[in-house]
Amino acid sequence: MRRFLRILLPLALSLNANAQVEPAVTKALVVSHKLPEFGDLKRKTFDRQIIQLALEKTQGKTGAFEMVPINVISRTHAIAALNQNMYENFVMALSYEDVLLETGNLIYIPFPVELGALSYRICYANERLKNTIQDIDQLEKLKQHKLGVGEGWLDAKIMQQAGLQIVTGSNITSLFRMTQAGRADIFCPSPTEYFHELAVEKQTDLQLDNKLALYYPLPKFLFAHKSNQALLDRIQQGIEIAYKDGSYIKLWRSVYVRDLQRAKLNERHLIKLDNPFIGTLPDDYKHYLFDPLNL
Repeated sequence: MRRFLRILLPLALSLNANAQVEPAVTKALVVSHKLPEFGDLKRKTFDRQIIQLALEKTQGKTGAFEMVPINVISRTHAIAALNQNMYENFVMALSYEDVLLETGNLIYIPFPVELGALSYRICYANERLKNTIQDIDQLEKLKQHKLGVGEGWLDAKIMQQAGLQIVTGSNITSLFRMTQAGRADIFCPSPTEYFHELAVEKQTDLQLDNKLALYYPLPKFLFAHKSNQALLDRIQQGIEIAYKDGSYIKLWRSVYVRDLQRAKLNERHLIKLDNPFIGTLPDDYKHYLFDPLNL
């Protein structure tokens, strides 16, 4: 028996030494992002591009990732999904308002992802305003007309607080068509949304050659559920890297600058509205806002 063991033990050790150890497979981090609200659902929104850029900047140290699209129809639905942690590692950009933090479930990166581009709006008007749209150069004149705005958007609260009449629509395309049909007198999207709809809706009776523009502070930050703090920390680190090396600004300019220049904001009647819904927000984010007169 002892002789048998002396033979078997070396054989077992030899087999164990020659066995190949299978490398551990690291699973890619799944990050959920919101699909576009309008247009081609396969296109990459700026929000998604920023999240992806930030994750790419950190993947050498932190690991691989996979972007997974989810379809949340409205801002209201998206906020509910974030609060309830419905989707795996769901991150999305939202216009900041103090009330978002009241549940204690949401956290955010205090960096304005669009650098303030959404704070500026240029306007379509229904055809019946063709003789008067040029004269709207102050808030009191704007109050005489119905403005189209997205249902659940913070913009709606800001406009109502300023005393403006509003009618709501489900998305940008519906608001464009509501204005064309006369259900809204004026609709003021961001320059990028404005020129996108012009390209898509080729036949239009809207009055486009006007000087009206709106401005209200509307910082947009990346939000997530509080359980995803590590992920948000990684994205913030990636944004900081991208901002310092210039790749963030390069991406931002590729998306926004052409339309902001076409808007000629410095030549318009800029009506400014207050945003009383960001009262507790620190001013640090303002350091990153772009200057529309210096593009």
